[in-house]
Amino acid sequence: MKRINLLLTFSSLSVVLVTIERFSFTTRILLQPYSFMRLHEIVQIAVIILLTVIIPFLIIQDASGNFESLKAKKGRLLLLLFVVGVYFYATGNGLHEVSSFNFNHFCDVKKFSGDLCGGMFFNDFYTGNILYFIGAILMNVAILLFEKLRPNKTYEKKDLPATVINALVYALAIFAYAAFDTVLVGMVYSLIMTGIAVYFFVLARKRYLQYPYTTYTLVTYLVGTIAAILVRFH
Repeated sequence: MKRINLLLTFSSLSVVLVTIERFSFTTRILLQPYSFMRLHEIVQIAVIILLTVIIPFLIIQDASGNFESLKAKKGRLLLLLFVVGVYFYATGNGLHEVSSFNFNHFCDVKKFSGDLCGGMFFNDFYTGNILYFIGAILMNVAILLFEKLRPNKTYEKKDLPATVINALVYALAIFAYAAFDTVLVGMVYSLIMTGIAVYFFVLARKRYLQYPYTTYTLVTYLVGTIAAILVRFH
């Protein structure tokens, strides 16, 4: 298996792990003192989201030719873009997880009122998610541009099925965010990323085998977003 497909497989597994963990015993364990948070939020913040940052970093290593692209100014600027994306991504996730716990634990989520519960709701569904998705966009754009600077010369047609399968697995996460979240932030993110993916794929379509991450991103967001639109606005 090509290294890029191995990394994309790890990315797919991280999505599966997110789903399994959200329905696990960790959601029922309150941590002390003061029942300050559930084990679930700690696992999300300290383990799962960390994995979803490490894997894209390793994809950049692959796309940049073991960081050869960083010798040029463009490569260093793209790494800076990725780091900025990681900052917003991690900050947004942390804010979302903490606010989500407080909102669901201390407020009537179906009929809340007042600045305290209202602020928790807003930070959970809007502030945290918006920062998280801004970070995700910047991280993805950085990887796509790294791949554009240094096309993959070893990827072959026989490697494409594994890439598409991984994309379809990840598309389930995009679909879930965009189709079923209480607010439309996830839908807006998926629409923006679909537009970005289509743009990069159109540029690379004649040599798409040299741009496996671009192809992967296109399939992920196109499938996830179209499915979400059909369900959400049916």
